[in-house]
Amino acid sequence: MLKRGSIVLSIWSGINFLLAALILTSVVIFNANSPLLVMVFEKSEIASLDAKVIASLNALTILYNSCSVVLSVLVWLLIRKSLIAGQKWAFWVLLFVIGFVEVMAFIASARVGNVRWQVNVVLSVLYIVGIGMSGYSIFKSKQQAV
Repeated sequence: MLKRGSIVLSIWSGINFLLAALILTSVVIFNANSPLLVMVFEKSEIASLDAKVIASLNALTILYNSCSVVLSVLVWLLIRKSLIAGQKWAFWVLLFVIGFVEVMAFIASARVGNVRWQVNVVLSVLYIVGIGMSGYSIFKSKQQAV
């Protein structure tokens, strides 16, 4: 069950990486605006926004998604190297780090009308299932040995 939990958490990491990398690529390389602009504002509202507001939102999008890309890679490495080996410390790090990110994703999304709720729900379900399976496997084997 530890292997299955690790696979589910790796899927979380892969989806998170893919979404962040796509957004980062579109904003940095193709000079597109933040996807939040389209999700939150109507076209007429976007046209009336000051250029500094749009630039600020794009800058925050770049910052967030670059951190998300790196976090996804680090989480994936932690899953593949330590969690799969049954190391408790890796479980606790993943529980708190990914858990914190998931909670903050819902809080951030709530402030802009829950525009990302579908993505947040899918990623949260993957996290809960993966961390649950992994934790069950790690702590069940320790209790049986006692």
